[in-house]
Amino acid sequence: MSASANETGPLRQPHARFDISIFALLCSVLVADAWYLLAEIGAGAPGAVPGLGVDRVVVIAAALMFAACGALAWRRGGTDNAVAIAIGATCGVLFFMRTLGIALADPTAIGWLLHGDMAQHYSGWAMFRHMPWAWPPGSLPELWYPVGTAIVFTDSLPLAALLLKPFSAWLPEPFQYIGPWLLLNCAMQGAFGALLVARATRGAAAILAGAALFVVAPIFINRIGHDTLTTQWLLLAALWLYFRPHPPMRLAIEAAPWWLLGMAIAVHPYLGAMTLAIQLAYWGRRVFVDRERSRRQASIAFGTSLLIALLLWWLSGGLTLPARNTGGGLPYGPHSFNLLGFVNPMGFSRVLPTLPYLRDQYEGFAYAGIGMLGLAAVAAVIAATRRISGGDGRRWIPLALVALALSAFAASTVLAIGNWKIIDMPIRGPILASFRASGRFIWVAYYALMLLIVWTLLRRLRYASAVALLGIALVAQLWDFSLSHRRFARMRTTATAIPADTQLGDPRWAALAEGRRHLTLMPPVACGHQPGPYLPFQLFAATHSMTFNSGYLARWNVRGTERYCTDLGAQLAAGDFGSDDLFVVGADWRDAFLRNVPTARCETLDGYQACVIDPPGR
Repeated sequence: MSASANETGPLRQPHARFDISIFALLCSVLVADAWYLLAEIGAGAPGAVPGLGVDRVVVIAAALMFAACGALAWRRGGTDNAVAIAIGATCGVLFFMRTLGIALADPTAIGWLLHGDMAQHYSGWAMFRHMPWAWPPGSLPELWYPVGTAIVFTDSLPLAALLLKPFSAWLPEPFQYIGPWLLLNCAMQGAFGALLVARATRGAAAILAGAALFVVAPIFINRIGHDTLTTQWLLLAALWLYFRPHPPMRLAIEAAPWWLLGMAIAVHPYLGAMTLAIQLAYWGRRVFVDRERSRRQASIAFGTSLLIALLLWWLSGGLTLPARNTGGGLPYGPHSFNLLGFVNPMGFSRVLPTLPYLRDQYEGFAYAGIGMLGLAAVAAVIAATRRISGGDGRRWIPLALVALALSAFAASTVLAIGNWKIIDMPIRGPILASFRASGRFIWVAYYALMLLIVWTLLRRLRYASAVALLGIALVAQLWDFSLSHRRFARMRTTATAIPADTQLGDPRWAALAEGRRHLTLMPPVACGHQPGPYLPFQLFAATHSMTFNSGYLARWNVRGTERYCTDLGAQLAAGDFGSDDLFVVGADWRDAFLRNVPTARCETLDGYQACVIDPPGR
């Protein structure tokens, strides 16, 4: 019996020939599905699709990797952790190639990023890389100037931004890391999914099916439009550590992987909070269930993790914002988890209809998919009719308590079932409102339930029956969410196409910007109806190393911004401007600007009124 038996019961040892046969069948299904979708994308596009040929080559390479993993599993009579990781990571890469495409992983391809949340993330990094270092390192005083902000408040993946900024001079222009990060997330989602399933079986077929179910989890696919929130493998890694068999005796060695997971806070604060919550459950288990650690030891280990998270948050610039503004002007409550969330596809299912929900509860999206709902029903029957050993159940208790607490926080003070409000008490306090999109906290319970269902099937059914159910559920999940897969798959067709409205095309902009330090919208979005969208101006300011007084932020200094708007209005009334600014003047402020700043020289560029004040003698 393996060491993992203490956590998940005896490892299931399938018949080798049966296991490899089913493994080969599942691999064929996944590879054929990917090949078919790529063919569909190629046939439906009006022209050549960037990177489609490479996508096909990688699909063939994935098939060969699966074959190699199957051969190793056959030779060894089952998989070890290394083979499980290879199976899961290959599954994740295959998913990326079929659903997103290698064209998005090209660091110089930015066309697909220039809309929605992705535009905020890319433009924040574009500004950050071209500006001098500030203190703390994540500060970005040149954006939302003169109030300033930080890289964390543009959701630009602070971890990658801070690591890559020192090399900005050697990186191409443009350069994006969002596509490569999505590829990494898909691979890691599969790898940790496989490792979790490997705690219950060494069968290659079960590991492949289980890993694929984690990769195609609807909550993962639903967040593809927000790259940092697809880093959900951090939650799977935390669950893997929670069920770690025979942790090391030395406290520092046992705690070190948890300290490494502290990087989650520099990816996204919600993920940082969730991984810390799972870690809290882990140390509670080690103290009160396993009784192998003292409260003092657990406090030291967990306290160190908190300090690491706080340090990374400070390095990312998170502490530059006053605590009263951490809610971003929105209350805690409306962006919550609906009590029908697990069965409400919110328009993403080909099978189930959308159920009623409150307008802002999209943040609590937690649809399980028809495949997982079917597995949940089977697992419920098994749990009701078959005895499960108490030792395993006790180890789940701390995690279950934390998952329930996070679920209650996700449901929030605007509690609803469908569109019927049970409680309606939104709160504007800065502490709760810091995590205003509370519905996301259902993810811990979601993944814990997925894991419990998969383990229950693998431990309580014959291996052949369990693998058959997992395989059927996987096919059902792919079919149920296939329309979303196809929508995301079409993103590759615009990977390199730059939308015209995101660029300032007139060459005279560069001439006007020469020798000037500030790009100033009159007014910026915070002070009135600004002259146009923020994106083309922010990208121009970034490449010309100019400050920019607008932007798109998740949080901002409200009082500082209000003072700036007052000061800017006073400057306009007095005509008190210097020659360091390139002004873009909106219709609402144009008459006052031209009247009060008679020395301004203005011309119309790309449909915008661009003005400068020439220095004396120029």
